[in-house]
Amino acid sequence: MADNIINSISYESTGDLFVDAGGMALEYLSKQFTDKTVMDLIEWASIVYVKKWGKLNAVFHGSPITHPTTKHEDRIPKTLKRFDEILGKKTDKGFCRFCGKEAYLTDAGRDKSCLVGSGAFVNFHHAHEDGLMICPDCVIKYFFLPFALLQMGNLALLQVTTEKGKQFWMKKTVQKNFNKISRNTSETMLKSEFNNPQNAIFRLAAELINEFPKDDLKENLTLYYFTNFAASIDCQIYSIPQPIFLFMSRTLKSCAKQWYDFVNRHYHISGSKWNEEKGGWIKKNEQMTENEYLNNPNDVFNSLLDGKSIIKKLRDFYKSIVQNQKLKYDSRIAIYYAQEVLNMTNEQIGLIRKIGNKIFDMMQQENNFKKYMVMLEGASRAYQLRTALIKIIKKNYNSGTFEPIVTLEEWVNYLFPDGQYWGEVRDLLLIFLYEKLHENKINADFGDEDDVKEPEEINEEA
Repeated sequence: MADNIINSISYESTGDLFVDAGGMALEYLSKQFTDKTVMDLIEWASIVYVKKWGKLNAVFHGSPITHPTTKHEDRIPKTLKRFDEILGKKTDKGFCRFCGKEAYLTDAGRDKSCLVGSGAFVNFHHAHEDGLMICPDCVIKYFFLPFALLQMGNLALLQVTTEKGKQFWMKKTVQKNFNKISRNTSETMLKSEFNNPQNAIFRLAAELINEFPKDDLKENLTLYYFTNFAASIDCQIYSIPQPIFLFMSRTLKSCAKQWYDFVNRHYHISGSKWNEEKGGWIKKNEQMTENEYLNNPNDVFNSLLDGKSIIKKLRDFYKSIVQNQKLKYDSRIAIYYAQEVLNMTNEQIGLIRKIGNKIFDMMQQENNFKKYMVMLEGASRAYQLRTALIKIIKKNYNSGTFEPIVTLEEWVNYLFPDGQYWGEVRDLLLIFLYEKLHENKINADFGDEDDVKEPEEINEEA
């Protein structure tokens, strides 16, 4: 049975990310060692764990691989004996809680799996069982899980939804591990340069996008940041849903430099200051490298993970570009964000741009940019934005211009459709206006928004 079971193991998704990640590793290794049985592969992995990597308590707590009472020379034999018993078991037949396969089941305590409890807490499990009851195939796949993990302080496992996403993670973990082991340079599980999982998932997303630059990946990424170690069992979950992933993909493929210019200025770095001219952080009169702050909190990443809008941050970023004419202005980041994340239609975005162009024409005709920018930047309530726009529409009408700035149908159906937050309309309008100001080399520093007047108080003749 042990000799043939490798050919009968299914690598289809079970829905359990740990089992599936271990299965990915086992599938890769079985293709490298086509002449080995499953017990040969288990022995090979055991040698790596015990003789090369050492402690794996954060994965297999209390197993023969990690138990402190097990002598070092006994860890591999005891592991092989355990799997012999599991594969030869002929009692407790039922259906696996992970894959649903009917088999002779084994409890999946923390010595064999992660975050599932143990036999000491039988009240936690169904019918007072010793743990989740799983089949031999899933126990085996779980054993190869460490090859598919990254160390980031705790352990990190990336769950993907596409085949290309799986290829990316396999290449980054399993394949890299195997290559290092083959060269005899592997000393532990792979270590990431990150210990901040919030920042790490965005770096992984960027790497995945760059791995397949010509493909339109519709990916959902979930990073599980966990430890199975007894004293500090924990799991934190960070997700980049498909809309944010698509936004990032479009941005990195067309305006990557400006994206990083935007993101980099939102790190929290004590005792430092962002330098617009150099486009970097300065500390003690020295420009910092990315490695010095890549694990610091980042407001853009944290907002995206928390489901909070970044359109206001984008607006502030674009305004800073207008104040520094040396920087390139590219509004596509804001457009992609509006389309993919804010669910703005092309009709709405086109209308907002059209309104921005008309307002800018009025500014030029009057040679008064400050008045209109103060009205719009100072709109901190929905009624203030609507009042400002109505005053602009009225002024345009009184000037005798044939074409209206916006029709009633456009106002109702596209400018402020049901479910659209008014502040997003204001910020995108200002972003388009900043773009016109930048094109015409007009500085956008029109004062502090906290000091601006409400639209009703603006003198129309000013």
